[in-house]
Amino acid sequence: ASMPFAFSYPLMKRFTYWPQLFLGITFNYGLVMAWVSLTNEFSFYPLILYFGAIFWTLGYDTIYGFQDIKDDEIIGVKSTSIKFKNDPKKFLLFCYLIFIVSLIFVGIMMNFKFYYFIFLTLPAIQLFIFQIKKLDISNTFDCLNKFKSNNFLGMLVLINIFIGKLI
Repeated sequence: ASMPFAFSYPLMKRFTYWPQLFLGITFNYGLVMAWVSLTNEFSFYPLILYFGAIFWTLGYDTIYGFQDIKDDEIIGVKSTSIKFKNDPKKFLLFCYLIFIVSLIFVGIMMNFKFYYFIFLTLPAIQLFIFQIKKLDISNTFDCLNKFKSNNFLGMLVLINIFIGKLI
């Protein structure tokens, strides 16, 4: 069901300033599918996580887009990087706050242990200090490093979920 979205994502840059939102909806669809396939039941937990992950994707792909914003403007494609180029840090803060709040809600709803909430500060620090505060949108190397750091962030979130559920 998600394949039409995956194939049409690249075209969204021609029609809307929000292709990263479309990417987030498409890319994170696997959260819901994985939950249902593993538990054989539908639940609100993965929907909350899915919603937060959409905003995480919006944030990190906006950072990625700053690498080629000049070329994108010349050829006329659109992105959230272009839309929010005058004040990207407020937009990124909004996106990442929604992501962190979704992780908090999931932890509360799933009765995660107290350690989950303590260790949730690590992804928050990575997002708010490393990715937002220290972001230099005019430096393509910096944008690429911030984008790539989301692999590490995903690992932190996964480990944190294990901590919250198992310890």
